[in-house]
Amino acid sequence: MFPLLETIFAMSTRFIDKVSTFCNIVAMNQYDAEQFEDTAKRFKALGHPMRLAIVEALFARSYCVCELAELLGMHKSVTSKHLSALKQVGIIDMQREGARVNCILTMPCVLEMMHCTMKTPDTVKE
Repeated sequence: MFPLLETIFAMSTRFIDKVSTFCNIVAMNQYDAEQFEDTAKRFKALGHPMRLAIVEALFARSYCVCELAELLGMHKSVTSKHLSALKQVGIIDMQREGARVNCILTMPCVLEMMHCTMKTPDTVKE
């Protein structure tokens, strides 16, 4: 009925959509970088089955590198690399006692998340 008005309305709607999309992307990128970067690094560090096994073992008690290597059937150098990745993101800490270096779980809450993901989808809802 009013072609000029309809054209202006359509153009302004597209312009508003583009501005809105741009603003959301900028805000979301800033929010992602600030809020989720460290968490994403932790999830990435936990993304290896042996690191999850290490977290499970350290929940029970602290271990030195050689004890963990023996417990999990890995070489000490491989175990040390996994421990380094977990320490770098703050999931574990290492304390020196003479020649021995004890590994301690500093984020036991990751174990709860890990156990939650081990459940079947039907039992997660409960």
